[in-house]
Amino acid sequence: MNRLTLLIFLLFFSFGKLYAQDSSNKILIEEYIKQSANQKKTGLIMLGAGLGATVIGTVMFGIAWSNGSGVVGGSGIILFSAGAISTLVSIPIIVSSASKARKAGLLSLDLNTVRVLTPGGNSPSINPGLKLSVSLNSDKR
Repeated sequence: MNRLTLLIFLLFFSFGKLYAQDSSNKILIEEYIKQSANQKKTGLIMLGAGLGATVIGTVMFGIAWSNGSGVVGGSGIILFSAGAISTLVSIPIIVSSASKARKAGLLSLDLNTVRVLTPGGNSPSINPGLKLSVSLNSDKR
């Protein structure tokens, strides 16, 4: 009787810890996904603005070169430089976004026990599985 009580007691506390780990894992996955989305958005905005500024700066410098205007040429060089820097800075941000998305994907991998019918009876086997959740109540509408 003591063994049964001890076994039930241990199972009760181990299930509570497993549930707590699963919920903290979900929170971590959601945080990684949120950070990845924010970084991707920031990186793409910086990339677009940087490329646009680079093109406009090049055009301004070309116009100043043909007309001989020093102010427009200087502004074109400054705009070109700022656009090039913005474009180069956006690349590590986009790479970091992809890295966070990969981390979230790795955390969502899990091992599941599957019952397989064999001639001798049921035998449990452990197979890798992927947890996929689809939010039916989307906030992005």
